[in-house]
Amino acid sequence: MYILIVFAMRVMGKKNLGEFQPSDLVSTILISNLTSVIIEEPHLPIAHSVSAIIIIMFLEVFVAVLERKSQKFAAIAQGKSMILVQNGVINQATMSRLRFSVDDVLEALRSKDIFYLEEAALAIVETTGTVNIYKTPDASTTLEKDTIPALPIIIDGKTMVENMKTVNCMEEKIDSILNKQYICRDNILLMMMDGAGKYNITLKE
Repeated sequence: MYILIVFAMRVMGKKNLGEFQPSDLVSTILISNLTSVIIEEPHLPIAHSVSAIIIIMFLEVFVAVLERKSQKFAAIAQGKSMILVQNGVINQATMSRLRFSVDDVLEALRSKDIFYLEEAALAIVETTGTVNIYKTPDASTTLEKDTIPALPIIIDGKTMVENMKTVNCMEEKIDSILNKQYICRDNILLMMMDGAGKYNITLKE
């Protein structure tokens, strides 16, 4: 069984060992379950699991060939890459479609050392679920950054009290900013502010 599984993974391709497409994940789960059955129930005929694994292996290869031959089939089987952030602006339609929260978006940016939305020229959610980000080329020279980076102060209309303390921001200052711009707190998807008081507001669509 060990030799068979190694062979099957080699036939299906190295991508199964890294980031999974939906079909990759399903085939890997099925193969692992079939393997566990024969290990836990040694009295069962091994041929049953072996034949099922071989069928899954060939189905995976067949699907891979179809995806390469037909872009429409690939889009149905894998989905499409989607733009999450463009020129520092969050694509809320993509967020909603992929069921991303604001925290998910910020976490993806921070994983690439991006704390200011303006630094993200493009953030793309790949079909594997990973987020790849292209930084704004001149962001390092045009952005005046503070020693305390921009943190979310308001998310979906709710105030992040701990972050306010970190950037030394008082509630009165936020109220003043919102009143000057005639913005209701409930209409804010995201408000970020750094230690120097520089802020960025994204309204709900």
